[in-house]
Amino acid sequence: MKKIVSLIVITLLFSFIASCASEKSYESIMEIDNGSRLKWGNRTYTFYSAVPKDSLIGKQIAIIDGDKKHKVFEVKGYSKEDWIIEHYDVIMSVYSLYKADNVTDIPTELQQK
Repeated sequence: MKKIVSLIVITLLFSFIASCASEKSYESIMEIDNGSRLKWGNRTYTFYSAVPKDSLIGKQIAIIDGDKKHKVFEVKGYSKEDWIIEHYDVIMSVYSLYKADNVTDIPTELQQK
């Protein structure tokens, strides 16, 4: 019985360690024009405004220039081909909304006030 319990404990311990060690890797986006624009593949995004509501921040989808603290998130309810959110994960940092350069129709929820 002790052998079975020891085997279960060891298995759980290794599973826990393995899950902690696996870190998600994100695609890297390039920052251009001193951060006022972002380039992701063949799409270019331009700074639009601060994020109007925190509830718009979706899951993380990328990082900027390989920096794990410089994160890119999806905008809930909108295509990442049109809108993304940028955030540098340090104290006093804000969430910034970027729109793809081809976007001309601005949803009411995202309009600057």
